[in-house]
Amino acid sequence: MSAFLCDRLANGAAALAQYGGGIAPVTAPDSDPFDSGMWELHRLEYLGDPPDWRADPRMRVLTPRNAEDASHVPIMVDATGLTDPVTRIVITIDYSPLPLALIFHPGRALPLLGFGVKYEIAGPIRATALADGVPARMGGAFIDAMGGGCSAPAVAHTRPDWQQGFGEMRGRLFPDSGRLRVNIRHPMDTGLADGIPAHHLTDLQLLDAQGAPIARIELRHPVEENPTLTFALPPDLALGPVRIEARDSNGYRFSGEVRA
Repeated sequence: MSAFLCDRLANGAAALAQYGGGIAPVTAPDSDPFDSGMWELHRLEYLGDPPDWRADPRMRVLTPRNAEDASHVPIMVDATGLTDPVTRIVITIDYSPLPLALIFHPGRALPLLGFGVKYEIAGPIRATALADGVPARMGGAFIDAMGGGCSAPAVAHTRPDWQQGFGEMRGRLFPDSGRLRVNIRHPMDTGLADGIPAHHLTDLQLLDAQGAPIARIELRHPVEENPTLTFALPPDLALGPVRIEARDSNGYRFSGEVRA
C-alpha cells in the first residue's frame, strides 16, 4: 500500500469529522440509504439496471457536508477497500439537471479519484463500482447546497482574455506516494447558462512511457471549471513519465507529459 493511502487511512477519523463521506452499513439488498426518488431511474439509465446492486460502506465518497461554493464541490471517491475487481466507477448526482458527472476506468491505476463538481441543488452524490460478474457496489454522500452551480456561466467568460490560457495543462507526479495531480484550464460550460452553448471535456486518459493505457475518464458537464483530477498510481507507474491526453466536445485536443 502506498504512503499516500496509508496517510489517508490513518487520518480517516478526522476526515469523517469534517466531511460527509460514506454511508452506514446496509445488509438488505436493493435498499437505498438515501431513499431517493431518482436512484431507480439513474440505475436504469446510467448503470444498466444491475439486479444485484448493494449499498456498501467500503465504497467511500468523501465530500464536504455543505457546498459553500456550488461551482466547486471537492469529491474523493475511494474503492480501494473493495475486494472484488473494479473496471469502472460511475459518478451520478441525484437531483442535478445533468446527473451523470463522469465514468472512471481505473485500468492499471488504483480505483481512487479526486475531482470537483458543480452542484445545482441539495441531494446525494453516488459512486457505483462495476465489473463483469461482480455485484455493483454503491457508496454516496448527501451534500447540502444552495444551488445554481450548473446553471451559472463559467467565471472564465467574465474575462475578455480567457481564451489565452484555454487548454493549458499542469501536472505533478509524486513517486513516493503514487499521487498524480492534473489540472486543465477549460470552462466546462454546461449549456444551461443563457447564451453560452455546452462546451466541456469529454475524455481524458493516462498513458505510460510506451504509450500503453493506464487509466481513462469519461467527463461530463457537471465537472467543475478548470478541473483538477487526482489519481493514485502503483509504484512502477509512479516513477513516470506519464502522458496525459484529453479532448473536448468541440473537437479540441490537449496533451502533456508529467515526470517525477
